[in-house]
Amino acid sequence: MITRQRTPAGSPPRGRSDVGDSAETSGETSGEVADARRAVASAGAETSGASSPPRLAGGEQDAYEADHPDLARVLADPAEPVLYFQPIVDLQRGVIAGYEALARFHSHPTHSPDRIFAAADRLGHAAELEARVLAAALAARDRLPDRCFLAVNVLPHLLDEPAVAEVWRDADLRRLVLELNEAVDLDATTGLTATASALRNRGAFVAMDDVGSGYAGLRQLARIRPDFVKLDRSLVVNVDDDQVKIALTELVGNFASRLNGWVIAEGIERGDELAMLVALGVPLGQGFLLGRPSEGWQQLDPGVARRIRQLSERSNRAASIESLMEQVTVRVGDSGSCAMSPDCPSCPMRTAANRGDPTTAGPDDEQAPRATIIVSNRCRPVALHLSSGPGGGTEPRRVPTTLFARPEEPVTEVARRAMTRARASRFDPVIIVTEMGRPLGLVRMERLMLRLAEMST
Repeated sequence: MITRQRTPAGSPPRGRSDVGDSAETSGETSGEVADARRAVASAGAETSGASSPPRLAGGEQDAYEADHPDLARVLADPAEPVLYFQPIVDLQRGVIAGYEALARFHSHPTHSPDRIFAAADRLGHAAELEARVLAAALAARDRLPDRCFLAVNVLPHLLDEPAVAEVWRDADLRRLVLELNEAVDLDATTGLTATASALRNRGAFVAMDDVGSGYAGLRQLARIRPDFVKLDRSLVVNVDDDQVKIALTELVGNFASRLNGWVIAEGIERGDELAMLVALGVPLGQGFLLGRPSEGWQQLDPGVARRIRQLSERSNRAASIESLMEQVTVRVGDSGSCAMSPDCPSCPMRTAANRGDPTTAGPDDEQAPRATIIVSNRCRPVALHLSSGPGGGTEPRRVPTTLFARPEEPVTEVARRAMTRARASRFDPVIIVTEMGRPLGLVRMERLMLRLAEMST
């Protein structure tokens, strides 16, 4: 785990209110918050009207005396807390996909929000403060820019508390993402699966926050089946130079994908981290490099947006099967022309097929085509005519088509499917087709294997 440093006074809030977006984190570490939550909740009684608060042992009494007046001022001000919003960015298109609502306390600008929330938990006011944050997030949701969602961090064990449940039970929760903090033992939170289902029924999305930072791992993901998985910043820091973090990011991403979930990488601060996450196919990102928390709906810096699109285009070209596609000739049986009907929709193979010309070559292919795709009279591939035999032999051969792929499919996925074919055809070329099944070209397995080797280094 990365050692967390203290945040200088005036820095944006951290922890549960600012989800891992800077190496400069709050002084209230997760261990300190945990210690605070072990304090006796009855110590606080009420934030006002308690003439003689109970005496506690040692440091607990000191913490009570320090936090009680701060929390009392917060609870006495109905405008507290205020929300700041940090953008969550689409790492493929270079646009803002959503925002996270982060709690700040104007009455205590130098205090870590974690300290205020821990005091509320210790003094028996956690649900009241949580309800305020959720209500403020719902009000802000109505002002969201189009095509954006709003995420807000919640402690799962408080969702069914009356004060919190009153906010969401009958509310329209569409476009709202509720992030369940992994620092809480979800196994000890009774009824959480039913609560998550109720939230979804109201239109909310459910996210698992800080995955990788605590003990709630893949088992909890399988239990909650979140719509979003937030990768903890400890896995994002220097991910470009750490093979273990790369492997863990891929592991979480693959698992989330199987659950139809989206990964959000939090704490992106360096360009190299951004480049690696884009290359790994992480769909969403958050961090100071992409935008700091602000009181309004800030826009993505045009230079950052342009850089993301460049990285995405480069990654897609290298990782998609289309980058390996080579020239072919298309013909129908032995007639030498494509027998499409006159009213057939526009087909990229029409001109090439009718002339017997090769299709567009890949950037590295300069030689004449060595293969022919034989199609039916509706331009559907039925066989391949290869000008060389197995192992580069000179005898031509005709083989049936055994595997089709779309041009945008990942190289790794096509390779997996290719290896499931019968042994006799396992290393036959892959036919690249349009969404209508019309041929665009082919990819030889030799080139596919070489690309996989390059991607592994």
